Order: sequence, then C-alpha cells, then structure tokens
Amino acid sequence: MNQFTASLWGDEAWAATLAIKPYWQIVTTVARDTSPPLYYLLYHTWIKFFGISEISIRMLSFAFFLGTVVTVFFIGKHLWDKKTGLLAALLTLVNPFLFHYAFEGRMYAILALTSTLSIYFFLKKNRLGFILASVAALYSHHFFIFIIAFEGLWQLTESWSQPIKKIIKNYLDFFLIGLLYLPWLYPLYYQVSLVSSGFWLGKPNFEVFLETVIKFLVGSGQETSRQLAFGAIGLILILRNWFKDKKQSLFLLGWFFIPLILTYLISQFFQPIFFDRYMLLVVPASSLLIASLRRKFSFIFIFIVIFLLATLNYHYFTHPTKRPFREFANYIKTEAADLTLINYSAASHHLFESKYYGLEAPIYAPNPLPFYTGTALMEKEDMIDQLPDKESLGLITSASPEEIVITGYEIEKSKQFDDLSFLWLIKL
Repeated sequence: MNQFTASLWGDEAWAATLAIKPYWQIVTTVARDTSPPLYYLLYHTWIKFFGISEISIRMLSFAFFLGTVVTVFFIGKHLWDKKTGLLAALLTLVNPFLFHYAFEGRMYAILALTSTLSIYFFLKKNRLGFILASVAALYSHHFFIFIIAFEGLWQLTESWSQPIKKIIKNYLDFFLIGLLYLPWLYPLYYQVSLVSSGFWLGKPNFEVFLETVIKFLVGSGQETSRQLAFGAIGLILILRNWFKDKKQSLFLLGWFFIPLILTYLISQFFQPIFFDRYMLLVVPASSLLIASLRRKFSFIFIFIVIFLLATLNYHYFTHPTKRPFREFANYIKTEAADLTLINYSAASHHLFESKYYGLEAPIYAPNPLPFYTGTALMEKEDMIDQLPDKESLGLITSASPEEIVITGYEIEKSKQFDDLSFLWLIKL
C-alpha cells in the first residue's frame, strides 16, 4: 500500500464522481459548488485514456507536481543560475506540504503548477505565457487572485517612474486576463455568496498564521527529523546573503507573504477563508529563498534539509493515512450484500466514497445538508429524510458507534476498519 494505491477519501471521491460526467455537466455542477472547473475538465479527459483507478487519479496530480518542480528550476535559473535552480527544485520535490498534495485527487497540484508558471512567465516578460498560465490558474482555484494581486503590485513598483502610456501597456496583460475570466464572474459571485452565507472555517489567530508558515516549510508533525529540518532552514535563512540581489529577494518574499497576509486580513475583517491548502501556491517561493544567495557552508545545511525531508516523505508515501474505504466496501459487499444501506451524516458523510466503491447508500439526513458537504453533485435519491421501512439496515459512518442514535432501531453488531464503522441495525 502506498499513496498511489490508497483508498479515495470524501473530497477525492466527490471529484471522481464529478469527473465521469459530460464536460458541460461538469461546468454547470461545479458552478454550484465552490471552485472553478479546469481541473475537473482535464480530469475527465485524463480518465478517458487512463481510467479512473486510484493510481490513475493520483498520477494526474503527481504529473502536475513534477511540473511545478521543473518550473521552480527555471525560475531559479532565471533569477540566479542553474545551481540555484537545481537546489530549489530539489527542495520543492521534498517539500512535505507539496508532496502531500502531489497524491491528492483534487485541484491543488494544478494550482501550484499554474501559479508557478504564471510567476515564471511574469518574470520572463513572456506575455502570452503569462496570460495563459494566469487564466489557467484562475480557472483552477479562486485563491490565485492573491498571486495576481502580488504581480499587479510588483508591476506597479516596476512602472512607477515610466510614462503613462508605458504603464497602461504593462497592465494590458492583466486586463486581458480579466477579460478571459469574465465567463466565470457570475459563478464566482454565486460561490462567494454561498461561502458568505456560512462556511466551516473559523477566524484564524496569529498563531495559526505562524503554524501555516511552518507547515509550508517542513509540513505537519513533531518528529525530531522535522524539527531538525526546520532548525537547519532557520540557519540557512539567517546565513543567507540578504544584502545582495535585493530585488530578487523582495520578489520572493512578496510572492510568499503577500497572499498569506491578504488572506489573513480578509479572514479577520470579512469572511474566514484562511486555510493552508488553499494557499500552497506560495510554497515554491520558500524553496527559492532557501536555495538562493547561500554562503559556501550553507550547502551542508541544505543537503541536511533535503535528506531529512526526503526521509519523512518516504515514510508518508509508504504509510498512507487515508481511511481504508476500498477494503471496507469489499467487506460490506461480502458480509452484508442483502442489507439496505444508509450513510450516517455526522461531522462528515461517506456518500461519494460509497458511490466510487460501488455501494448504494444514501445519506440519512432529516435536516437539509450545508452546501459544503457536496450537495451540488447530489441527486435526489442520494438523500433521504425518512428511514426505509426495513427490519434491518446497514449503516456506514466514521462517527463513534456510541454517539449514534437512530430512532426505532438498535445496534445489533458492528465492524470497525480504522475509524470507519459498519453497523447492523435491527428494528425495535
């Protein structure tokens, strides 16, 4: 078992359920959810050739991840030299946060790639590449708007003393990007309205901000090797020659911190939206900062960081933490083939994993479900507000069996797969 072959979890199964729909249905469905459609359209095309197995799904994200690594190399080469580019690419390859989402069947890997490509073409002043990469990033995830904001601010500092005609010409690319994004403005307005009506994120404090910065450097966890890697990165950044090539350093600091700060401020004064995976598009900047303007003896610390993070990633790759839903579903098909199944809606439900793994198990939800539980993709038969009139039922849940109360039924027995539970219910 590894990260390619691990069972899909809820959001991945939602994406897989959507990706098998026709192209236009993908667009209309995702418009009623909270994200843009590009990833799902590419996903649909990908599975036409490579199928919809767990490996195929994860390989698409992994290909985007490798594209990000290569793009970071070219940014490092452009800003400094090949050696810096190679070190930055290696640091990106072993970055635990990016590595985690390299195996996630969602849009985060393509967000990292397209946003990094946008930065590369922006620096190279390749207008067509910049426009196409930026539009692709906007159609991958709304949070790319914060990179566009940074690029616009940087363009302003570059153009400050230039004639007005030159400034207008420099901002023409941003206008064209906005023009190409116009078709999604109404869906964006609708999606923002949904989030404003109530979302699951809470307001972050400054401790959460700092924790996110640390996650972007060394990932999550308290392992000794992770702490040593963080300490080594701290030394590298302290030793870094900050007084040389100040413009490049300021650019990378802006790329890393401005989207984080803007998201944090919006979360404080308007709607909480500060969430780590939405902002992983800033992570490549940290690899470039660590790799660049190094002192001669910084090499040893850089290689220590690469070794320690690579070791952590190897353990993560070979020890998947996702719920074993494939094995769980196979057990139900064998041991409870004749039972009518339902999904229990607690903190989460498992409707889409059930669908992906071939179980017909609608959600028992006496009250309407919030939009962020995937309702945009649910069919009428996916939700029931009354229990089927059966003497016995099979219930799928990841809630503790002790917390479950189904009126008119009692739990006869249960089977546990990690924190997944299958309960046999009998009528009282």
